[in-house]
Amino acid sequence: MLIKPYLFRMLLLCSIILAGVSGCDTRFKVDALLSQYVADLNRSQYFSLIALATVMPESLPSFRFRQQPLTKFDIGLLDFLSLQQCDVGVIAGRKNSILGKVMTDSQRFLYELDIIRAIESCDLKESELSATLRSVAQQKRRELPKAFGNALFNGKESEAFFSLSNGFVPLNYSTAEQQELLDALGRLVVIGEQLSNLPKVESVIFEGDLKILMDSEYAGRLLYSLMQLTEYLKSVSGVIAHQGDEVCGAPIVFLKQQFERHYVQQIQPYMGRINQSAYQVLPLLTRLVSLSSPHTEPLDRFLGQLDFESDKSVWQEYQRASQQHAGYWSALFERCALPLTAAG
Repeated sequence: MLIKPYLFRMLLLCSIILAGVSGCDTRFKVDALLSQYVADLNRSQYFSLIALATVMPESLPSFRFRQQPLTKFDIGLLDFLSLQQCDVGVIAGRKNSILGKVMTDSQRFLYELDIIRAIESCDLKESELSATLRSVAQQKRRELPKAFGNALFNGKESEAFFSLSNGFVPLNYSTAEQQELLDALGRLVVIGEQLSNLPKVESVIFEGDLKILMDSEYAGRLLYSLMQLTEYLKSVSGVIAHQGDEVCGAPIVFLKQQFERHYVQQIQPYMGRINQSAYQVLPLLTRLVSLSSPHTEPLDRFLGQLDFESDKSVWQEYQRASQQHAGYWSALFERCALPLTAAG
């Protein structure tokens, strides 16, 4: 059956658009690189790895499983009138306004800092109200890390920052691209470290830093990348570990060619960029998590995947898989009397 000219042109146009979109979508080029590594190793009779399924990290919990409640500060009409002589009444009124009732978690954190400062600087003659205010201020001071954590991890910014739907860290990613992210994380760490001193936080800068995290999409990309790399490295290591001496000779020469072509020349440099990047970001992120604790158990479990120091983190599991992969290859080459190729 003949295709009408206009229909043919439409089909051609759709094909061109799809090809262009696929070409611009760099999210899964790393996956193709890893898959080809395994596919070419499988050309040897001594290798047989089935296609590896995508393994997913635990995702960011929904809002209700990461939100932490904060104590409300309610004052009666008479107390409110008494507080007009200091900033407490003004700030409390701001929170009770229409806009105040729908504060974002980031704005609520800034409000908590303001209200504590106002209470502690308010000199009242009425002793009962003064004692009540001191108690409120003490409670709010104890809750400041929670308010800080809510600001960091509850908004749309954190959902984008930790999203797993954006694929791999790009193949050509450079640490030069993340200086803005590092600066933002550094400023947030300083705020967390100064909570007991009630730091003066500029709303525009604070909100801007949260947006930088959102725009980077870094943490989710890194977590996704680490999981996929770990799965491939462990799978290849598992086959290498069970090779006998019969692989020495022509078979090992072929395997070494694939190792150098795919891993040494392409995958290892990518991993080097991943490592260099993560060594800058993860200590700051781990510090932020510590400064904003305690969190809900689901959020703690999720954040623990990127813990720079914990042996149970996805980051540390990736480090072990990388070292094991290089170690098994090196041992096999040495056993077969082949020159060793440096690998990390």
